Amino acid sequence: MPRSSAIGRGLAWLMVSSVLWVGVPQLVADDAGKMSYAGRPLVSVLRDFQNRGLRILYSSDLVRPDMMIGRTPTATTLHGILEQLLAPHGLKPEIGPLGSVLVVRKEPRYLPVAIDNPTSNQAVFGEIEVSAVVDAEAEVDRVEFFVNDHLVAVVADPPYRALVDIGEENLDREFRVVAYGIWGDKGTSTVRTRQVEFEAEVEIALKQVYVTITRSGDPVTDLDAGDFTVIDNGARRNLVTFERGDVPLTAVLLVDASESMKKGYIEATSNGSRAFLTRMNPLDQAMLMLFSDRTLAASPFSQRTEELLRPLNGTPYDGGTALNDHLYAALKVLDQQQGRRVVILLSDGRDVLSTLRMEDVLWKVRRSDAVVYWIRLLKRGRGSFSSAWRDFEENSREQEELERAVKQSGGRIVALSGIDEIEGAFDDIMTELREQYVLGYYPESRSSDGRWRSVKVKVEASGAKVRYSTGYIDN
Repeated sequence: MPRSSAIGRGLAWLMVSSVLWVGVPQLVADDAGKMSYAGRPLVSVLRDFQNRGLRILYSSDLVRPDMMIGRTPTATTLHGILEQLLAPHGLKPEIGPLGSVLVVRKEPRYLPVAIDNPTSNQAVFGEIEVSAVVDAEAEVDRVEFFVNDHLVAVVADPPYRALVDIGEENLDREFRVVAYGIWGDKGTSTVRTRQVEFEAEVEIALKQVYVTITRSGDPVTDLDAGDFTVIDNGARRNLVTFERGDVPLTAVLLVDASESMKKGYIEATSNGSRAFLTRMNPLDQAMLMLFSDRTLAASPFSQRTEELLRPLNGTPYDGGTALNDHLYAALKVLDQQQGRRVVILLSDGRDVLSTLRMEDVLWKVRRSDAVVYWIRLLKRGRGSFSSAWRDFEENSREQEELERAVKQSGGRIVALSGIDEIEGAFDDIMTELREQYVLGYYPESRSSDGRWRSVKVKVEASGAKVRYSTGYIDN
């Protein structure tokens, strides 16, 4: 065949192909938008098109009897309707020879999706929120959430978030989300979080648990060792020591001194700190730290009340608030101290400038024997807020994580409605510490493998509420 003739035939075929959809039987084009689709087998709908005069060709390997149509197409043209019917099954229509329509495999378009929490190389434990961001212009059918290849949640509507309990083991984990478009598009995002690496190992033979017991809000103080059962990592342990709240304590009084504090706060803080410090026993010691966006003043550890209160005299209260950074620092300072370790935080809890996230502080709490108390100053409009580093939602999560850290340590939140209640709050905490039970036992084994070991304390006391640290990292 002459080359010019072949080129002519090729051009003729291209011209026919470009108008082929216009040339299909008018009955098919008119009735396509009136047919029922959702809930029907795909093969049944394709046969209806064939019966209406459309020469559509497909293989039974591609179009299987189990393929069902999930939704009615929104397209208005016959070609668009066929595309939307076939796309969710990985298929598409393609113009064939002599006016036919071929059903062929389709390469799915990528649906932009990204995991925004957790982040790469982040250490995660317990119950966390996994969230994903999907292209705002995309028509999304669902987003599937996987942890280590196990499907844990399916979310159909934005925001695409799932609350997942991943356990307390110190492991590497892979988080994966798969987003599916309503017409067959698909996208995947993966984040790998790391296990915590330890800089040093400290072997502690005797484990102590500090237990607070109340009934109807009043302390229960008449129990003995036989009333307690301690279970460490699923194994019951025998008590080798049993003491009360006169066990020596080492406390850090961590005081928010940012410029947002109200008039009269300094005096109320001084009175509250004095109420706590003057009740210390001879072997107790404490330090006082004032902070805003930086450490404003700090006393050394001491037993002398006036020396400890000196930072409150003449220190200007200014700057923003870096609560996370200073709570972590207080826990770090206590690592080097002996005795029953306690942090008493006085703040409204609004962190705006910390470089550390509260999850980093929670990581530290789990590796510390310290009990954290939060004297929470409630302010008008104390709901979520935005800051330079975090938006409303992130700041809400930070405050929730702070509450979680306090409770997991075995401490509690003392919510105040005014600064005139500060002194009573400090005094109540000292009373509670003096009434605590201190249970000592030897764990079954210390592998120092960085794994979470749960602790449960059972008490033979009807109607009693028991509070204690719920576990520790074996490091």
